[in-house]
Amino acid sequence: MSIDLIKIVKGISECVDLVNSIFSKHHSMVACIALNIAEEMNLSLGEKRDILIASLLHDVSAMSIKERLKYLKFEADFEVVDTYGHAEIGYRLFRDFEPFLNPALFIKYHHTYYKDIEKDKIPIGAHILHLADRVAISVRRDDNILSQSQDIRKKVYAQKNIMFNPDVVEAFLDASKKDSFWFDTVYMPLDALIEENSLDKGIDMNLEKLYSLALIFHIIIDFRSRFTAFHSCGVAGVAVELAKDLGFLEEKIKLIEISGYLHDLGKIAIPVEILEKPDKLTEEEFNLVKSHAYYTYRVLENIKGLETIKIWASFHHEKLDGSGYPFGLKEEDLSLGSRIMAISDIFTALTEDRPYRRGLSIYDALEYIKTLVGDKKLDKDVFSSLERNIDLIVEKLYYIKKSGIERFNNFYSDTEV
Repeated sequence: MSIDLIKIVKGISECVDLVNSIFSKHHSMVACIALNIAEEMNLSLGEKRDILIASLLHDVSAMSIKERLKYLKFEADFEVVDTYGHAEIGYRLFRDFEPFLNPALFIKYHHTYYKDIEKDKIPIGAHILHLADRVAISVRRDDNILSQSQDIRKKVYAQKNIMFNPDVVEAFLDASKKDSFWFDTVYMPLDALIEENSLDKGIDMNLEKLYSLALIFHIIIDFRSRFTAFHSCGVAGVAVELAKDLGFLEEKIKLIEISGYLHDLGKIAIPVEILEKPDKLTEEEFNLVKSHAYYTYRVLENIKGLETIKIWASFHHEKLDGSGYPFGLKEEDLSLGSRIMAISDIFTALTEDRPYRRGLSIYDALEYIKTLVGDKKLDKDVFSSLERNIDLIVEKLYYIKKSGIERFNNFYSDTEV
């Protein structure tokens, strides 16, 4: 299949920026600035594509609002270079997926001062991303952009050879002489800029490559909290066993596993402060949490090749009687894959610890789901499959939990989060 990787990446970055209005469209703004600088420097199509991906993902690994707020100053006041934090975590996250290899390097160094590095050690894309990011956070959203442009240009020029690569500074100064540069920054739809630069081409992916990408996104989704470190893996594992028992063929078993890894994709729009709240959520907070399934649907929407995954992943909170969310679908609208995901998610969640409660016993979890089945909310055949395979599933979840905790700890070793 040919997958529009840029469209997936753009959807995820937009979700991340929904966490707080302060960050609204930050990734898209950085991408516009970076692509205009890259155009001024006559970079190749491949280099522009790598810069675009890095721009859209550079802050995705900042796991909390507090972490992102640290970087809203221009950074000229910072004397300590950020060696770890979200830049290093982003590099670790993306480096093993071949299409993200160069973007991962750009992300690793996007807070590194030019004066503090060995010349030519860091790729030009990292220097462009660094400058574009700092320009973006300098823009006051409520003021006319042209009235700010000269001050921002002076601020950047003052950091030539200190914070910023001198060639990138000169390219920025040349590009930003034009009013259109600044209008692009605050107005131009990123999709139009992507199309204008011929960056909207799909890449060939088989199921294994798509699976590798799903694993990366699972880390973004789940590793923001110890309480969810293995949740998507658990849902995927349960769904696979149910799908096998219910007669799915090999390809659809792999698709439902990928759906399990992606089902909570929209949770990257939910502040980790809410996910880790030790008390019962307020009505407003719970309404915010409910939006995650909707965002999962929108991120995966219109991506050719992911139609089945979108449906199975996004409808995991829908109920047969129409009482679920976010679309209020009913029995006739919910495929077997979606019904499997619903029971896999609720069983996994019930048996996991949360900040506000201990996980339920297997017996209590089954009894709770049985009640929902009796109320015509969940599928009775899928529940019967869960009961038939409960010993196998419990054993599998034990090893998934153990592995998930180990991977969480290893991922954050030697980093400051």
